[in-house]
Amino acid sequence: MKTDQSHVFNTTRWHNTCLMAESGKGIYVYDSEGKTYLDAIGGTHVISIGHGVTEVADAMAEQARQLCFIHKAQFTSEPQEKLANVVTTMAPEGMDRVGFVTSGSTANEMAFQIALYYHKLRGKASKYKIISRWHSYHGHTIATLAMTGSRFVRESLSPFDLLNFPHIQAPHCYQCPYKLTYPSCELTCANELARIIEQEGADTIAAFVAEPIIGGAGSAIVPPPGYYEKVREICDFYDILWISEEVITGFGRTGKNFGVDHWAAIPDIITATKALSSGYAPIGAVIVHQRVREVFDNATKNIPLSLFTYAGHPISCAAALAVQNYMAKHNLIERCAVMGKYLKHQLEKLAEREPIIGDVRGEGLLIGIEFVKNRDNHQPFSRSLGITEKIMQVGLENGLILRGRFGTGVGVDGDHILISPPFIITESQCDELVEKLELTFKQVKQSLKLVEVC
Repeated sequence: MKTDQSHVFNTTRWHNTCLMAESGKGIYVYDSEGKTYLDAIGGTHVISIGHGVTEVADAMAEQARQLCFIHKAQFTSEPQEKLANVVTTMAPEGMDRVGFVTSGSTANEMAFQIALYYHKLRGKASKYKIISRWHSYHGHTIATLAMTGSRFVRESLSPFDLLNFPHIQAPHCYQCPYKLTYPSCELTCANELARIIEQEGADTIAAFVAEPIIGGAGSAIVPPPGYYEKVREICDFYDILWISEEVITGFGRTGKNFGVDHWAAIPDIITATKALSSGYAPIGAVIVHQRVREVFDNATKNIPLSLFTYAGHPISCAAALAVQNYMAKHNLIERCAVMGKYLKHQLEKLAEREPIIGDVRGEGLLIGIEFVKNRDNHQPFSRSLGITEKIMQVGLENGLILRGRFGTGVGVDGDHILISPPFIITESQCDELVEKLELTFKQVKQSLKLVEVC
């Protein structure tokens, strides 16, 4: 549909025609013209169980017939209580309370506020800053925009940085900002957290927020072994909370319950949203460790901390509960790990044939592809070429839904895409995805006259 024919305030496609999605089945989406698209990003890393699962639709309909909404000030509900039991059972040891919100932005906003109140209740109200990393994305509220380290977001909305939160470099071994090599680097990227805490003053720092595996803004950057164990040690030493931001990595996307489970370290707060309901309804989770929860339990007065009007919405909770039951019944987290290995291997074989692919990385069905001009020195393409945007555009024309960003190391040059299909993808569908990718890469190279150089 053309923008001048729609009354929708669409902030992402001001001057373009937007396709009309009509239906979906499994990992495929169908538009109003009858064209089929393989959704290689699961609706931006949301969809885990695929479209059209009747058990989930039935659970939502039944809940709507029984109770559509109730406010948290007076009531809880059965689907919320059951979902809380499921989530805390899946969470790392000691994380025994969960609040339900409506999105990744609101989850991270609430984690920020919980961190502030946690310190205030302990007589440390001066601790208000959140340290985050470059090449990160944490949401679109004022606080979460200030946490965000994506140049794509920060350059377009410069006034949002009113909170002036500090950032450290991402643990990007392929484009190490320190020009070091693991393990001889001795985890310089993690130790920078301690340096900036000292620089800012530990008495001003409330928390460190980090995606276990950096998602959309970094396309599956995986920190080296020992990174989060070092982060845990630093946070404990300086008395700051560690927020594991699992909006993308939570609920199975990396082949484990949570992305942080790939390391032997337990955070203080986890935020996780997308795969919780597989997109069937808006919902997110803020999971807190008992050491945080106990501070709130011992508070002697009411705390003005609200999880928003639609927190714990009965229909959203019923949808998420049905999704998690479906995932457990069909062993989809284990399947995600298996299919992730298969797809990553196929992409690595594609990299052997396609010289613009510099790095294939990730865990489970969260796989990043970084493009380079020179494989020997990892030199990225100039941002002026718009490689990422061209790949997304041509991919869509080829019936492949993709998403990517730009910027690597310490600069804005460089391009990468993130592959995150639903957990139900099959081997033959992985092969189809790779075939469409290979065709797309070849067409983009031809259009940008990169064939001779690559």
